Amino acid sequence: MSASKLSRRDFLRLAGTGAAVAFLAACQAKPTEVPATEAPEAKAPGEESYTLIHWAEGYMWPERTDFVEYQNAVHDLFHEKYPNVTVKCENHGWDEELRQNLVTALLGGTAPDIIVGENFFQQYGDLGALMPVDDYIQDIKDNLIEGTYAAAVTKGQIYGINQFTGCFGFERNPNVIEEAGLDPEKPPETWDDLLSQAETITEAGNGKFYGYTLQGPVGFSVGGIFRIAVYLKQAGAEIQKEDGYPWFDNPKTVPVLEFLRKLNKFTPPGLTFNPDEGQVYSQLFKGVTAYQICGSWHVKWAKDSGLENAMYSRIPIPKDGKPASIVVGNVINAVLTVSKHPEASAEWIKTFTRDEVQDLVYPVLGRMPSTRSALERLKPNATQADQSFINELLTADLGILPQWRKDPQKLWTIYNDLLTGVLSTEDPIDQLVGIAQQQADEVMGA
Repeated sequence: MSASKLSRRDFLRLAGTGAAVAFLAACQAKPTEVPATEAPEAKAPGEESYTLIHWAEGYMWPERTDFVEYQNAVHDLFHEKYPNVTVKCENHGWDEELRQNLVTALLGGTAPDIIVGENFFQQYGDLGALMPVDDYIQDIKDNLIEGTYAAAVTKGQIYGINQFTGCFGFERNPNVIEEAGLDPEKPPETWDDLLSQAETITEAGNGKFYGYTLQGPVGFSVGGIFRIAVYLKQAGAEIQKEDGYPWFDNPKTVPVLEFLRKLNKFTPPGLTFNPDEGQVYSQLFKGVTAYQICGSWHVKWAKDSGLENAMYSRIPIPKDGKPASIVVGNVINAVLTVSKHPEASAEWIKTFTRDEVQDLVYPVLGRMPSTRSALERLKPNATQADQSFINELLTADLGILPQWRKDPQKLWTIYNDLLTGVLSTEDPIDQLVGIAQQQADEVMGA
C-alpha cells in the first residue's frame, strides 16, 4: 500500500495499533549515515540559502513575543554558524495531537526537519524516522544530563537532545506539620519515616487535615503515574524490561505497591481518584494535607495559592533504595531523517544547549536548564526551593515513563487497573500483579 492510497479509515486503524508508525517508516528514506570517527563539519555558508522547519515547543513560536529574548538568543547563535539559513518555528500541538500530526505529515511527505516532543522518540528511532545524533554531540555530551535525553535513546543510539527540563521533588506544608506537633524543619528521609509522620499528622488532624496527597490512576491523566514512577525508580522496580516488554509482575514492584496502599490510608477520603489534578495537589496549599510529591512548577503555584512558606526537600527513599526522580516537562528536539539538511538541523538543536541559551531558561521561561554547567551556575543564587530541584537534576537517578511499542493504550489501561486494585481493594498484591502481567502478555501476543 502506498502512502497516497492510504485511506482515512486505514490510517485510523493503523494509528490505533501502532502500525501507522511502522508503515510510515517504510515510506521514509534510510537515515543519513555519519562517519563514526568524528562529528561532521558544517558546510561553508557559501551563497546557498534555505529554510529549516521546526515543529517547536511554545516558547519558540514567533507569536509568543513575551519570550523574544530567548528566541533571539537561539536564532542569533545559530546564525553565527549558518547565516544563510532561516529556521521557521511552527505550532503543531503537543502530545497525542503532535504525534498524529507527525504521522500524517510523514505519510503525506510534508514532515518538518526538526520535531519537538517529550516521550515518543524511541519508537520513531527504532523505525528509522529519526536521525541518530551521537556523532554530532560528542563535544557537548559530557555537559548533558543523561536522564534528560534518555527518552530519545534506543538500541544504543541517541536520537534527540534536551531543550529544558524539570523533575519531581518533595513538598511540605509546615503549618500543618507544626499543628500536628512535628518539626517541619525535619522532613521524612525514608519511606518508614513518611508513613510514620503521615499517620501522626492524620490522627492529629481528626478529619481536618491529613498526612499525604496521593493521586491515583484517573482516566487519561498521567499525573499519578508520573509520581508513582518515582517510588518505583527509587526501589529499582522497573515495569518495562530492556526490550520494551511490560514487566508488571517484577518482584521488586510488590513492596512499592504495598507502600502505596499504606500511604493511601493517610490521604483525604475520595481525593485519590479525583480527576482534577489541580484540585488534588492544591489541597496541600489549603492546609488539608502535609506532604506530597511535586513538580518544580509547584514553587510558584504554592505562592500564587497563598502558601508563602512551602518547604521542599529530597523525596524520601526506601530502605536499601536510592535517590531517584522522574523527568517531567522535559522537552527534547530531534532531527527527522527526511530532512535535506541534517548537519544544519543537528546544529540547531545543539544551539539550545549553549550556555548563552541555557542561562535564559530559568529567568525568562521560568523552567529548569538541562546542562550541568547551567545548573551549577544557577544553583548558588537560587532559592532553597529551586536548589532542591537543581540538586535532584544533578545527583538523582532520573527516570522516564515507558514508551510501549505495542498497543500503548491497552497496556496503560491494564496498569491503571492494577493501581486501582491496589488503592481501592485489599486483594493480595501478588495476585493483582499476576493478573496484570497475564493481561499484558495477551496484548503482546495478539
